[in-house]
Amino acid sequence: MKMIHMTRERKGKFHPEHIRDVIRRRYYVDLSSDYRDSLVLAGTGRSGTTWISEVINYRNEYRLMDEPDRNVRIEAFANFNAIQYIRPDDDNPAFIEPVRLALTGRLRNDWSDRFNTRVISNKRLVKFIRASLYLKWLVNHFPELRVALLLRHPCAVSLSQSRLDWEISLHDILLAQPQLMEDFLEPFRDQIAAADTLFEKRFWMWTVENYVALSQLEPGDVHLAFYENFCEEPEREIEQLFTFYGKEWDKSIFEAMQKPSNSSKPDSAIITGKNRVDSWMKHITDEQKAIADRLLKQFGLDAIYSVDSPRPNTEAARRMLADPPKQLPIVAS
Repeated sequence: MKMIHMTRERKGKFHPEHIRDVIRRRYYVDLSSDYRDSLVLAGTGRSGTTWISEVINYRNEYRLMDEPDRNVRIEAFANFNAIQYIRPDDDNPAFIEPVRLALTGRLRNDWSDRFNTRVISNKRLVKFIRASLYLKWLVNHFPELRVALLLRHPCAVSLSQSRLDWEISLHDILLAQPQLMEDFLEPFRDQIAAADTLFEKRFWMWTVENYVALSQLEPGDVHLAFYENFCEEPEREIEQLFTFYGKEWDKSIFEAMQKPSNSSKPDSAIITGKNRVDSWMKHITDEQKAIADRLLKQFGLDAIYSVDSPRPNTEAARRMLADPPKQLPIVAS
C-alpha cells in the first residue's frame, strides 16, 4: 500500500485551534481510575511511537498520555533514572506508586498531557519511550495491562537520534545503575565506558534497552510490533495490534497513517517523501556499520536486525521471548 506524504500545518500560539488544543490538554475529565483502562505503547525515542500512538488514537477515543515517566519534567518520577532499570520482582513503592499514578490517570501534567485533545475520557493510551528496562516489572505488577512494544531498526533509530544531537551519558544511565550492571552488563563495563561517538552511545542504549526487554519478557506478556511493517504491510500490522488491544478499526485509519506525527522533524521521511524503511542505509558510514554489527552480534540481536537489511526478522524477535537468556560473548571492538 503506497503512503501519501503530507506536511503538518503549524499553528501559531494565538491561532484558535491552538488555543482550543491548550484548553483540551489542561481542562479534561478522566472518569476511570482503573489501570486496566490504559493501553500501553512502549518503545525507544525515534522508533515511531508518536506516529503509532496517533494511529491507535485516530478516532480521538483516548486521553493520550505521553512519556509520563520523564524524570526531569514530572515530579512524581523525580527519583527515577532517565532510563530506569527495575528488577521484575522489585516491590519498592517508590517505583510502584508513580507508575500507578500514571496508569490510573491520576497524573496530570502539562508535559505528559501535551498531545491530549480528548476532553472527557474513560480510557487512556499511555506512551513510554523510557520503560524498556522495566517492562517485565510493569506486566508483573500490573496484571492484565495490555502492553505493546514497538521495535524499529537500531541503525535508523541511532542515526535519527544522532542527527538531533540527543546527547547521552552512558555512565549516568547504565554504569550508575548497580542492579542493571550486576544482572546484565558487568562484563561490558569497559566497552560501555569507552564508547565515544554519539552514534555508538546511542546504539549501546538501543541494544541494552531491547536486549533486557526481550530477555526478561515471556510469550503473552506483550505484543511485539514493528515499525517497518507499519510502513510496508500496514493493514496486517494494524490488525495484529488492534486485535491484541481489543480494538476495532476501519479503513479511515489509513488517512491517519499518512499524516506526520507531532514529533516529525522537517527532514523526516514522511515529510520529505523518502522511503521510511531504508533511507538510513544511504547515510550510515562504514565505521558506524562496524559498531552496529559488533553490538548486534554481541547481544544476539543480529538474529533480528542486520546492518545489510532494513527489515526485521519478526519471528526471531518472538523466539527471543520464549528462549531463556544465553551467556553473552564479548566481541572485540
